[in-house]
Amino acid sequence: MAQPMRTFPEAYPQQNPHYGYDQGPPAYNPAPSAPQTQVIVNQPAPATTNTVFVTTHVKPPNYIALSIFVLLCCNCPLGIIALVFSMLSDSDYGAGDVEGARSKGKIAMGLNIAGMVTTIVAVVVVLIWYFAVFAVAVNEINNET
Repeated sequence: MAQPMRTFPEAYPQQNPHYGYDQGPPAYNPAPSAPQTQVIVNQPAPATTNTVFVTTHVKPPNYIALSIFVLLCCNCPLGIIALVFSMLSDSDYGAGDVEGARSKGKIAMGLNIAGMVTTIVAVVVVLIWYFAVFAVAVNEINNET
């Protein structure tokens, strides 16, 4: 007698009959018990408001370009000192000390002005002295002839 043909092959004894799909643990249906109630208590939290004040600081001028100009064109000693104070002003601002940066920038500006004024005064004095000596020399030449 012929056996009916099966549509799917039988599983090997060591193989899961569901062909590798894990179906999880067998279902557990506990016996029905008394209904349990869960109580959730929500207490009102105090209203808190966080206020954050953000102050933006405008970078004070450090006059570094003017210091370089005074260093190269006018007065080398005062220009070097002004350049140092300009760089100190910039580093103080980078560290967060705005007032220190502002004060060092003012010192640099004062040194730059002092360097330019002393240079202008020195040039004027030298020109006056030169022309005075030149005028005396011209008078002596005119008197001899």
